[in-house]
Amino acid sequence: MKKILVIDDDEIVRRYFSSLLARLGYEVECAEDGKSGLAAATNPEIGLIISDLFMPGAPYGIELIRQMRAARPDCPIVVISGESDTHTVEECNRLGVNDFLTKPFEMGFIRSVLDRLMPQS
Repeated sequence: MKKILVIDDDEIVRRYFSSLLARLGYEVECAEDGKSGLAAATNPEIGLIISDLFMPGAPYGIELIRQMRAARPDCPIVVISGESDTHTVEECNRLGVNDFLTKPFEMGFIRSVLDRLMPQS
């Protein structure tokens, strides 16, 4: 089974996704910033990346997505964002982001994104 990588600087968000995804039958790996997230994303067992855009440190924002896409062109990426301007959303789409999860999270929507991007075998 492929793993889902969750990258977020907020420990509560990481724990929320870890718990939810585990209950849905997925293996989860977490990273607390863009740098450790990029390192974890190179693992070929990662089948989906869920990442916050705006975290302290580098890489940050769109640059994080750009580097993740370069490292894993084949891996679906879902962006977590509390708020995103139109330019950021357009740039994410141009870089191949597959979907967006906005806060507050809705479990039904999360499940539909997972079913579409990472069907269980």
